[in-house]
Amino acid sequence: MGVKSYRKKGGIVEIPFLQAKYYRAVPLTTPRKVDLVVLHCAEVAESAGGAEWLLKYCAANDRVASWHYAVDCDSITQSVREADVAYHAPGANANGIGIEMATLGRPTAAMWADAYSQKMMTLAAFLTAGICARHKIEPFFVDAAGLLEKRRGVTTHAQVTLAFKQGDHTDPGPDFPVHDFLAKVKARLDAGNFQL
Repeated sequence: MGVKSYRKKGGIVEIPFLQAKYYRAVPLTTPRKVDLVVLHCAEVAESAGGAEWLLKYCAANDRVASWHYAVDCDSITQSVREADVAYHAPGANANGIGIEMATLGRPTAAMWADAYSQKMMTLAAFLTAGICARHKIEPFFVDAAGLLEKRRGVTTHAQVTLAFKQGDHTDPGPDFPVHDFLAKVKARLDAGNFQL
């Protein structure tokens, strides 16, 4: 696939890491429980360097905002370790892992179907499957009502906003093909396939 921002070493996928400026470290003696994968759109132009740009931005920006991972059409980068809290979706920060997709905030159905977005979602599904496997999360969609009931699974920033009313973000938008995305995640998990 020509992925440039991570490499395999001894069968292990290594993702480049640059610590975010703003995050909350969690002591190893009291690990946090991860219940959610929260999908976002980063409000950046679609480009093959989007994940790398987000990595650098997260390390130096003046906004109190961060995320665990960023994904574009051929890259995955990491800004906060899964064990620590990133500031990506108020209400789901403490128990969520945030994935920023390098695209606009509310792409149309046609935009989600283009070649860039399809490649980006394939990488994001690969990443999400690994997170679900590590934290024993089933790849179910959790809507706002489910978040309030403390269900575990995969959600979006829009659903977190609806549930906890601590922001105004509506990404990745109503046209995000969440069921197709979750089918890709489930296929990876069913096959035990986390290699690209």
